[in-house]
Amino acid sequence: RTGANKLYADYREMLLAEDLDLVNVCPRHVDHHAEMVIAAVEAGVRGILCEKPMAPTLAQADAMLVACQSAGTRMAVAHRRASAYEQRGKQLVGEGLIGEVRIIRAHGKADHRSGGQDLMVLGTHMMDSIRYFAGAEPVWAFGHVSQDGRDITSADIRQGDEGIGLIAGNGVQSYYAFANGVIATFESVPGYPLSTHMATSLGFEVHGTEGVISLRSSPLGELYVYPHGQWTPEDGNAWEMVHIDEWDNKPDGSVRSDEERVLLSNTLIAEELVSAVTEDRDVAAVSNGHDGRAALEMIMAVHESQRLQTRVEFPLRNRDNPYETWLAEAGTMPQ
Repeated sequence: RTGANKLYADYREMLLAEDLDLVNVCPRHVDHHAEMVIAAVEAGVRGILCEKPMAPTLAQADAMLVACQSAGTRMAVAHRRASAYEQRGKQLVGEGLIGEVRIIRAHGKADHRSGGQDLMVLGTHMMDSIRYFAGAEPVWAFGHVSQDGRDITSADIRQGDEGIGLIAGNGVQSYYAFANGVIATFESVPGYPLSTHMATSLGFEVHGTEGVISLRSSPLGELYVYPHGQWTPEDGNAWEMVHIDEWDNKPDGSVRSDEERVLLSNTLIAEELVSAVTEDRDVAAVSNGHDGRAALEMIMAVHESQRLQTRVEFPLRNRDNPYETWLAEAGTMPQ
């Protein structure tokens, strides 16, 4: 179907038979990401593009980075930071359009996967974006995980879809404090009304002292600017939508399809990875392996905070799945 000249039933056979410079770890199921990446590194691959989320546990993400660092292999992670709209938003913030950044408010898609599943499979985009716009590392976090409005118990722990491991809760709310004083929140709770396009509620707002930027997720990307640091009903101002013609339209002026917009974003990631390999430098223009692990750590902090019933500091001491730790301490095996 893809026109590949050779087919392999096992990626390990491919790595033995082929002399590869670049590998794309494509499965959205994450349970084998670590072994695939490490096998590629050991085979001499110079650059790896890994699907998000990077890994199901921090321990596996740590092992992936150690392998890449020891071999000099460059890694990119497929986060939405590669969107031209997100990069334009970051540029506007850097130019001082909204003044000093104070708080970033992010929202999950909140569909049938609301809560733990949403936090892992789509929240990884939001965590990467939060850290990107905050411009600093998180210092500590506090998380609240709920099931139908009540705090979760060990009975609510279940296996997540797509190989993400144990999760819990259909509601998630979290709070992050960054080293530069910026704070951020994330929420994914059931009952949000869904819109008629792919963006739904997935996205975030960056609130500054002089304005607000809103980025909504879709294959195209949507960027809005509000001219004051706080919205009030009587101020008479409206949100302004920012358009990037070269992203929205093809050179002939026709509108890009959703598939073409996704391809364009992925192409930007691949081009940056190739440049990093050929120039022998870190991946910088898009998310790299360290960014992928940082996003995963922000996700795990939510569940670890709920388990410990307190805020947690970065880096997290527990590098395993917090719910595996919870069940192990209770002497209960996961279902």
